[in-house]
Amino acid sequence: MMSLFSIFSILSLSVLSIISHAAPLGGKIVGRDTGLLASYDFIIVGGGTSGLVVGNRLSENTATTVLIIEAGELDQGEDFICVPLFAGIGNGAIGTKYDWNLTYSPELAADDRSIAIPLGKVVGGGSCLNKMVFDIAGKVDYDRWLEVGGVGWNDLFPYFKKLTNFTPPAPEIAKEWDIQTDPTAHGYNGYVHSSYPTFYWPSNKYFFAAMKFLGIRKVFDSLNGDANGALWNPQSLDPDTKTRSNSRTAYWNSASNRTNLHLLTGHQATKLITKSNNGGVSIIGVEYAAGSNSTKSTVLAKREVILAAGAIHSPQLLQLSGIGDPFLLKKLGINTVVNLPGVGANFQDHPLLASVTSLNIALSANNLTSNATFNAEMLALYRFNRTGPYSTEGLNAFAFLGTPSFTNTTSHIVSSASSITPASYLSPDTDRSVLLGYEAQYRILTRDLPSNNVPIMEFIFVDGSVYAILQHPFSRGTVAITSTDPFTPPSANPGFLSHQTDLLLLSAAARYARTIINTPTFAPLSPVETIPGPAVQTESDFEAWIRSTIGSTYHPSGTTSMMKRQLGGVVDSNFKVYGVKNLRVVDAGTFPMIQAAHLQVTVYAMAERAADAIKKTYRF
Repeated sequence: MMSLFSIFSILSLSVLSIISHAAPLGGKIVGRDTGLLASYDFIIVGGGTSGLVVGNRLSENTATTVLIIEAGELDQGEDFICVPLFAGIGNGAIGTKYDWNLTYSPELAADDRSIAIPLGKVVGGGSCLNKMVFDIAGKVDYDRWLEVGGVGWNDLFPYFKKLTNFTPPAPEIAKEWDIQTDPTAHGYNGYVHSSYPTFYWPSNKYFFAAMKFLGIRKVFDSLNGDANGALWNPQSLDPDTKTRSNSRTAYWNSASNRTNLHLLTGHQATKLITKSNNGGVSIIGVEYAAGSNSTKSTVLAKREVILAAGAIHSPQLLQLSGIGDPFLLKKLGINTVVNLPGVGANFQDHPLLASVTSLNIALSANNLTSNATFNAEMLALYRFNRTGPYSTEGLNAFAFLGTPSFTNTTSHIVSSASSITPASYLSPDTDRSVLLGYEAQYRILTRDLPSNNVPIMEFIFVDGSVYAILQHPFSRGTVAITSTDPFTPPSANPGFLSHQTDLLLLSAAARYARTIINTPTFAPLSPVETIPGPAVQTESDFEAWIRSTIGSTYHPSGTTSMMKRQLGGVVDSNFKVYGVKNLRVVDAGTFPMIQAAHLQVTVYAMAERAADAIKKTYRF
């Protein structure tokens, strides 16, 4: 999330590691490829959030051999990964060796800025870098995917429960903070912990009071398919150790003693090995290397290769392998193996704004940076009994709202969106199938834009700061290789603000963030807005500020979308890549339309569903 949280990064780097979650090495973890088999039943490219899920589930069958290839290494249980406060209000592992440290290509509509996009380069991937928000979108959101050829709520809900090991809040915490849960909405035997912290910043109560004053309903439990209103979200938090629960601690550690599951770290897949036979194309293996100057090696797949490298690196690998848009591939001298223009198209991310207000309150997150003694005491408290502010990532108070709930300009925004031809916002050389897919999505977006039942904006309250995050952007971008060198990052740009409707929505959201703080409920705290500041008043003021400050929520998705092929889709509802055998994609790139939620839980669920689809194919 955006760099306002970075005030705690110095703290996170100054503290020695206090947690160790190293797994027993019963399985094979290798940093060199000399210990690998010549072939495996399944090869998974990417040992991140989704890849470890699939690796765990497929290796449950002891007769099946599985290799996971991961560019990063195993983390060492550093505080900046494990301690919740560093992950949430701090920068966590962002900017460290566990991050690819990439930026989006300069975005003209965002003052030509290159916006940071942290991506996990570590076993566990993005689940080691994210803000630990454990949430899902509402039923209506996922069912929109069905309209373009994807899966829906009924397909995913069993997997939301399967992945989860839920611990409800203690009765005294639930009563004090008015946290309600629906026991039927959660799983209790999964690998990923979902729980509520025991510490909350006092200002959170003022936020919920402000929401009530503004007529916003309180959501009972957002994990039951209703995520429309003000709500508390659980965290991916181990309730016993008060540390991050991620794909590595959940899915790798629990499977690492299996001798049929191998993990190759520090190596990047560079190309998919293809074979043509009777007019068809099959994937038979993966080429990989430790670096640009290293020798390339090949490992064969007896059954399938599964891409789990994320929404930027999975399309990159497909394009390098000749699977993608012939127009792009020809420019780089790459022979087209499979004509699939949707690869790298449909790129989406959640754009984020941060409004900051100073509050006069005794206990706040600012105390941690302004008072070294207080910070030391709170860290000592966490070390001693896992309580206090370090035991929570700090992002607890949310509101997901439909357009009419946060602005009185809905009709103007809808009119603006409806009057625009979708094709005018895509590149003139966009393939017709991709254009048809965007037009189908556009109809859904404009249909739901005036609805109060489909949240389009997320507001997060963090001790005076209000983050406004657009959930269903109209803007689309691309991921495209610029070189045949696999170690050259692709050009990646989600097209932030390239569609005028997104700018109108974010401008309205920025005004609403100010409205929240200016409700009578916050008056006792004498709020003083510092960002964007009182000088920003007119529509042109807000738009200029938005262009200069818009950032990413670090949710890249959509580039290998689960849509019909004639709509620019890349995979079918079983995650199989169109036009080629023995190849699937299981990461966030498969999301056809980015949902109104943080991504990690949906990534886990999609990967769980993909694993079952693979098992069904091979009847094990």
